[in-house]
Amino acid sequence: MEKQNFIVDQLFLNAESLAKDFSLFPQKEPASVVKGLLKEHQIEMALENLRNMEVDAYIAATVAPTEESMRPGSKEIIAALDVSIHNEVENGPLYCAELEFDFDGEFRRIGFITQNRAINSGVWGPEHHNAATKLVANYAIRSMPIVTLLDTPGADPYEEANANNQAHSISRLITELCNVDVPTLGIIIGQGYSGGAIPLASSNLLLSLRTGVFNTIHPKSLANLVRRYNLSWQECAKFVGVSSYELYKQGNIDGIVDYDPGEENKINNLKTTIVTGIASIEKTTMDFVAKHPEVIDHYQRNLKRYLNPSNTMSAIHRRSTSNLRMSPTEWPNVFGVAYCYLRYLGLRRRIKSTTITQYGRLAKTEIPEGELSQRIYRERRAAFLGWLQDPDKILYEDLLNRAWKNFQEKRDVQGEERGRIAQLIFGEPQANFSSSKSEICMVMGLHLYNRWKAEAEDNLSALIQHLGDTEISSYFLSTSDIKDVKG
Repeated sequence: MEKQNFIVDQLFLNAESLAKDFSLFPQKEPASVVKGLLKEHQIEMALENLRNMEVDAYIAATVAPTEESMRPGSKEIIAALDVSIHNEVENGPLYCAELEFDFDGEFRRIGFITQNRAINSGVWGPEHHNAATKLVANYAIRSMPIVTLLDTPGADPYEEANANNQAHSISRLITELCNVDVPTLGIIIGQGYSGGAIPLASSNLLLSLRTGVFNTIHPKSLANLVRRYNLSWQECAKFVGVSSYELYKQGNIDGIVDYDPGEENKINNLKTTIVTGIASIEKTTMDFVAKHPEVIDHYQRNLKRYLNPSNTMSAIHRRSTSNLRMSPTEWPNVFGVAYCYLRYLGLRRRIKSTTITQYGRLAKTEIPEGELSQRIYRERRAAFLGWLQDPDKILYEDLLNRAWKNFQEKRDVQGEERGRIAQLIFGEPQANFSSSKSEICMVMGLHLYNRWKAEAEDNLSALIQHLGDTEISSYFLSTSDIKDVKG
């Protein structure tokens, strides 16, 4: 057993125990180390407000702001930082640049990898993940700290992306960001969902703006998985807790930046957070190396493997698709090894596990009672009620306008008596009226079917009932009864 302990890397033997209690801010409030973050009492106040909200109010306060079409994206935020920008790379929704920040009088260049929501909502395909992987390696080789800005509803899910190895390109980017030997800082600036966000969240320090949201699966996708529980996506979002405040409480992020896109008076908070965040990662890494000599032992073991590689390792290197450091100039120092190791500890701490007794159909955990069917009912009735209270003007619809005028003309003359010659030319008035009535019903029915689409069956049934008995209109919801269920 002693011989085995000597052979096995002590750094990894200690990893699990270290990960349990690992923190970049041991016994300190994050806001006291990284400047520009919200303090604990501010986060607790926001959490209390969220707990007391109904589902729709929760969505309006958390999810809705990240889906606003006019919300500034990563490129606008970087421009607002008012620092020197170099070597910009724009590839669709991928925006990268090198920025110079002042670290106590010393200007240092930092590499930014960002998702630009202004183009395709920040959705990356395989080509964007592969390009980002190369840029990450390039920044790391030049010993530049890396900042990632997350803002995407998810990775491209369509056939073309999957045919071009979308999953593999995501895995490569995760591998690269986990293995780089420089400090990495991730910031959720908007939406952070699914496989599109996970790679950029693989960082030493993960922060969020106040209205950032994050989850490993989009709430709408989660709702599809739990449809048998009658849960809407809005309820899924609230029960999981996607807001920055809940993410911090759950231990999934390390802090919340007191800034939201467009707040010019608070942009310095973001700038200060980036500088002090990177500095805190470097300080923590120095302290860790000083307190844990096994890091140096691990580094020396890696160095021996580099100087005298085995045949097996040489074969692995030849076949590897990762960006390997092969020249002595590029070989990482001991602090680079520590950055990787501390990144692993931080990510391992965020991963939660459960037992079979706490998960599954026999679990004692109570499943929340959903209201998906009621919500769908309200959404469908909202479309009908909106149309009923604010009907379309047929003046702007040529087909409807012609059918309506024809119906009016035939209705006005349906009682006329015509001779045989007039009937032969103009038709019998009552038959013409019946034909015009059938035509307008068909034209209007097709128009409403096209407008209501999925809700057409229910709404057309409701319309028939309403036309048959006007007193039944009291059965429908009034305007004040309908919340913003689509928020």
